Order: sequence, then C-alpha cells, then structure tokens
Amino acid sequence: MSVVTFNPLEYTDYIPQLQVKEDYINISDSEKIYNLTAIVKAYLRDNYGELYISSLTNPEHRKEIKYIISDFIKENKKWEFNLSLEQVIAKVQEEITELGVIQKALDDPTITNIDINGLNGTYVEQDGVDVFRPDIAFQSEEHLYQVIDRLLLMEGKTLTAAEPHIDSFFRGFRVCAVLGKNRGGLSTFGPLLSIRKFAPDVFSDEEVISYGNISEEMRDFLATVIPGGANILITGGTNSGKTTTLIRLPLYLDSTTRICTIEDSPEMMLQTKEAYKEYKNIISLEQKKFDGKKEREYDIAKNTVVALRLRPVWILIGEARTEEAAFQALQAMNTGHFVAMTIHANSARDGAVRFVQLAGNNATIAAQVASSLDLVLFQKKLRNGKRVITEVVEITGYKGAEEPTSQLIFKYDLKDQKHYKVGYISDTLANKMRMQFIPEKMITRWTKEVVGS
Repeated sequence: MSVVTFNPLEYTDYIPQLQVKEDYINISDSEKIYNLTAIVKAYLRDNYGELYISSLTNPEHRKEIKYIISDFIKENKKWEFNLSLEQVIAKVQEEITELGVIQKALDDPTITNIDINGLNGTYVEQDGVDVFRPDIAFQSEEHLYQVIDRLLLMEGKTLTAAEPHIDSFFRGFRVCAVLGKNRGGLSTFGPLLSIRKFAPDVFSDEEVISYGNISEEMRDFLATVIPGGANILITGGTNSGKTTTLIRLPLYLDSTTRICTIEDSPEMMLQTKEAYKEYKNIISLEQKKFDGKKEREYDIAKNTVVALRLRPVWILIGEARTEEAAFQALQAMNTGHFVAMTIHANSARDGAVRFVQLAGNNATIAAQVASSLDLVLFQKKLRNGKRVITEVVEITGYKGAEEPTSQLIFKYDLKDQKHYKVGYISDTLANKMRMQFIPEKMITRWTKEVVGS
C-alpha cells in the first residue's frame, strides 16, 4: 500500500469534516469502519506515535491527527461503503481522536453518568434518570477494550490480570474500568466501564433553590453558619450529589479565605470553576501512590497533615473512607481549622455514627466529635432523579460512642416536596459564630428564642 507523506502545512485552511448526523449504518458498514479504524490506528502508531498520544489531550494535535486520517483514507481508497467518503472519514476520526460511540454521550451536558455493562448494555444518567441506550454498543470486546485503553492511556495505565480494576481520569471525567474474567479479571461477563462527568461550574444559589436542592431559608442559614466556622459533614449514598454540595460551601466565604481541598482524585477542582475566579487563595492536594509501597503513599490522612502546615482556614475533604482519614479530619477540627467533608451514610444520624466509628470508635473520640463537629447535612437522590438535602442536623453530643444526640433544624417533606425549618441551633454553635464576629442579629434568627417568639 503506497502512502503519500502528510505535510500539515498543506492544510492550513482545512475545514474539518462535519459530524455524521444520526445516519443509519448497517452492520456491514459498521464492521468495515471498525476494520478500517484498526488499519489507520496502526498507521498512526507506526508513523505519528508521539503526536497520536498527545492528541488525546491536546486539541491542536488532535486537529492534526484528523487531517492525517483524512489524507490517509483519501489516498488509499480500497474500501467500498454505503456511506459517503466524508461520512466514513468522520466516523474513523471519531473512533480514533475522540471516544467513538460514547463521544456523543460525553458531549451531552444533560448526561452525568455513563455505565457500560458489556457490549450491548449501556445506561446513562440523563437529567437524573437512568436511561438504557441501545445505540451505544460495541462491535466486540476488543472494541470496548480499545476505548478503555484510550481512557487510561494518559495516566500510563492498562487493565491486566495483575491490576484488574483501575480508577483514573480523562479530560476531567472520572473513569472506573474492570477487566473481564476471561482475561484474568473480576467481571464475569466481560469488561465494565463507568464514567462520571463533572459539571464545568458550580451551581449558584438561585439554581439549587429553583431545582429544589435547598430552600431560600436554608441558603440564608448556610450563609451564616459557614462564615461562622461550623464544621460540616455531608452524608448520603453513592451518586447523591455530596461533592456537588461540598464544592458550593466555600462560596459563602470571603474570596480572600485560604482554602485547601484534599481528595483521592481531582473532582472538586475549585481553581477551574468560573464561580471561583475571584478566589485566589485556594490550594489543592490529592493522593499519590508509590507502586504498592503503602508506607510512602500520600493518602487523605497524610495530606491532611500536610495541609495543616500550609495554614488553611478552611479544609475541604473529598471523602473520609479510612480510619486514618477520619481521625486526621477530626484533629484538624480540634486545632482551630474549619472542615467540611463527605462520608457515605444512609441518614444524618448514621453519618454521625460512622464518623465516630472511623475516627476511633470510643467514648473519647465521640466526645471530641461532639465538641468539634457542628452540622450534618444528609443528601438523597429521590426516585425522580432529583438530589435534595433532606436533613440539616446539629450534633449536640453522644451517649457512649454510637448514639449521637442532635437537633433537627431543617427537614424535607417528601409528600409536600418542600423544606421546613423545624428547630434551632444550640448556644454552643451560636457562641462559636460570635467568636467569628458574625453579627448578633444574624445569629439570633436561628436561636431558640426566635423560634419560640
């Protein structure tokens, strides 16, 4: 096969091919495109390897690779398709420079999750509701593994029998990939892939109030207690929106406040959000592993220790999963820092119990939590897909290590689909806010005297 050498300078005025518009592609054409894609990939790997790899994250290099693909196919017309040549080129470009059949779902702002359960079992979460997508299907396991490999490539990872499960990131998406059992992996019926998309910005007060996540009164409450130094635990199940709520909280702080985010992998990314463009005093730490050498690993617990040396006022912890992480978060609260964090739990009460269990599970730890942790927010994903903060609770003490005493301040009525203020803050929390110079009239709005008047 003769190939004309590609010169990018010859294509300075090149107009990229239009995307194919939902055209029907029969099985024969699909198979031909799959085979042609494999040939083009081999050509790129052999002749433009470095450019090809960098194109996965570099838009300009991606454009160059598209030109090369177009030139290669036009100069080597050895395949017959029912589609036009332009459509074939566009499909091959999509498979190679983007992520093939899942690219449209990745580009759709209404889709937040993509769960691929084999070749023909893809579900997406669209506007909060899980939807089956038979159009997102793969020619073979090898085809699906090629997409997975592309997602893992930039971090130098690949699924193997020695590492059958990998969590990774690709262009801001969180990726979980699992190797099939027939290749020495964990999944019984072939490879699995789950992709979590992150919103490009932080939801405003107006947006979350309109959506129903909180009420206007809850907004006023948060705008008082967060600058007042309340330590906050956000609880909920998987995919309930805990991190989405967490990253909104610092917006109630002055833009000069020194904030440190700590997490296993970069999800919060406050510095990249438009809402935080005036917040210049933010630093971020994330987990670092050393090829299985746990003693050298910097997990959330160790990074919390590092953070304390960096003089933050507020610390945001992505999720406390381990005993060490919960204990260090508690120590941060006890040393004059303000902490907001997430934890998996089935209610506000269960979150308070689980935090104590992780941090040490004894009466001494419970007493420390009671004197340090102020509020627990429980967030739930309802059947209609909506994420709602259904409880705001102040922790007032513990009986032993497993029975928190608390005051319910806000609750969400599932029948009325409305938030209600049902309680008040303690004198302890009110005094804590006074120490942060919160105006008295803002504090007394939430005290018992006002509720009883």
